[in-house]
Parts: sequence; structure tokens; C-alpha cells
Amino acid sequence: MRVLYEQHAAELWRYAMQLTGDRVRAESVVEGTLTRAVERPRLLEQSEGAVRAKLFGTARDLAGRGAEHDAENGTDGEIPLSVPLRDDAAGDPPPTLLPRLLDRTDTRRRRIRTALAVVVVAAAAALVAFAITLIPVTPAGPSPDMPQGPSAPVTDQPMQPVVQYPITGEVSVVDEGGSARIDVVAHYQPPPGGGYGTEQATYALVVTDHTGTPSTVASWTAAAGETVTPSGSTDLPMLWVERVDIRSVTTDQVLLTATF
Repeated sequence: MRVLYEQHAAELWRYAMQLTGDRVRAESVVEGTLTRAVERPRLLEQSEGAVRAKLFGTARDLAGRGAEHDAENGTDGEIPLSVPLRDDAAGDPPPTLLPRLLDRTDTRRRRIRTALAVVVVAAAAALVAFAITLIPVTPAGPSPDMPQGPSAPVTDQPMQPVVQYPITGEVSVVDEGGSARIDVVAHYQPPPGGGYGTEQATYALVVTDHTGTPSTVASWTAAAGETVTPSGSTDLPMLWVERVDIRSVTTDQVLLTATF
């Protein structure tokens, strides 16, 4: 701004006075013209005559007397570097004009830097927010909709008694590639005096999935003193097997259970 002012302010002031005939209006025209000029860096790369012609054109627009001035003076194209005054009343630009222009330019630059900083911060915040959405969040606890079964095959896990009954057992859960196989070893206590009992009862192997839905995968009959190895398959993935029960078919009572 200082270089532009030193090169053109005096002639621009004389021209503005010719356009307006008033020092207050002329000062406003010069200030507006120079302020607009510094916002166009490429303009300042041109020759001094071309720059001044642009400045005078802007001054005419601001003064609102461009067409009238051209008609009275017969000017067209590039304006000369020196404009003769009609009288000596123009004088010099006000001494406060340059400091005000410098302050206005600095203020504008500060506002631009502040706006750019705000844009950069907002863009960085948006990138951080986007990155956060891409980071998987580990839930605080298991979702009720997620499977809770074994993540690896289970072998010979002891089954827990639910009621007092002469039976013990172990259960194995085998992954069969998208489904599961349940193997059980059930030991029935021998009758008093040893040997085998003569009365048989029917039992069921029941699998409960992660939603709480039971399904029977095998059934068998056994008497006291026997050891049986029932096995059954389910379409459930191994991860969805939540519990395995041995139940009495007659009473539907759970006798042994294993939870995963």
C-alpha cells in the first residue's frame, strides 16, 4: 500500500478533486480506489501508466461522474500520468490518509488470516471427527443380540447337576464349519448291589441358543448302571450355543446342564 500511495496518491488526489470538487468526497474516492487496488495483486505488476489508468477508472466509478468527465475532457483509453488542474485548489492529500489506508490494509489482512485459521481448524476438526467414526468402539458389555457361545471347541466339560438325580456327565461342543455337534457322555449310577437296573427311562439332549430358544438334538433310553454317549447336530454356529441340558423326557426336568 505504501509503494502504491507514493507512486500515485498525488495525481489520484488531483484527479479526484477534479471529479468531485470537494475534499471530503475526494478523500473518500482516493481511499476507496487505493483499497481496491491492493486487493488486485496482478494490477500492480503492470506499467505505471496502466496502473494509473485503472486507478483513474475506479475513481470515476466511485465518484459517479465517469461518463460526464469523459464527455467534458474528451479522454479515451489510457489516462495520462499527469492530469492538469482547473485551478490550484486541490492541494495535497490529507496527512491522515496514508496512516488510515495502512491501518485498513493491516486490518483486512488480519481478518483474512483469522478466517483462514478458522477454516483450517474446522477442516481439522472434521477430519478428526471422520477418523473417530472409523475407529471401532469396543462395547462395555456383550450385546443381547450377539452370540455368547464358546469361541473354541469344548471337550469333556463337566455338566452341573440341577436336581438330585443319579447321573453325571461331560459335554463336548465341536465346530463343524457353520454348525455344531454336541457329544455327551452320561453315567448313570448303578443300583444298590451293583449291576444294571431293569427299568429304563427316556432322556433328551437339548441345546439352547443365544436368544433363549431350546431345541432337542438327540434322545435315548438308559437304565441305572449304564454309560451312554448320545450325540446330536444343530444348524446353529458354535458361537450361538449358549447352554446344553440333559432332560427327563417324562417330566421335562433339567437334570444336568452346561453353560458357555
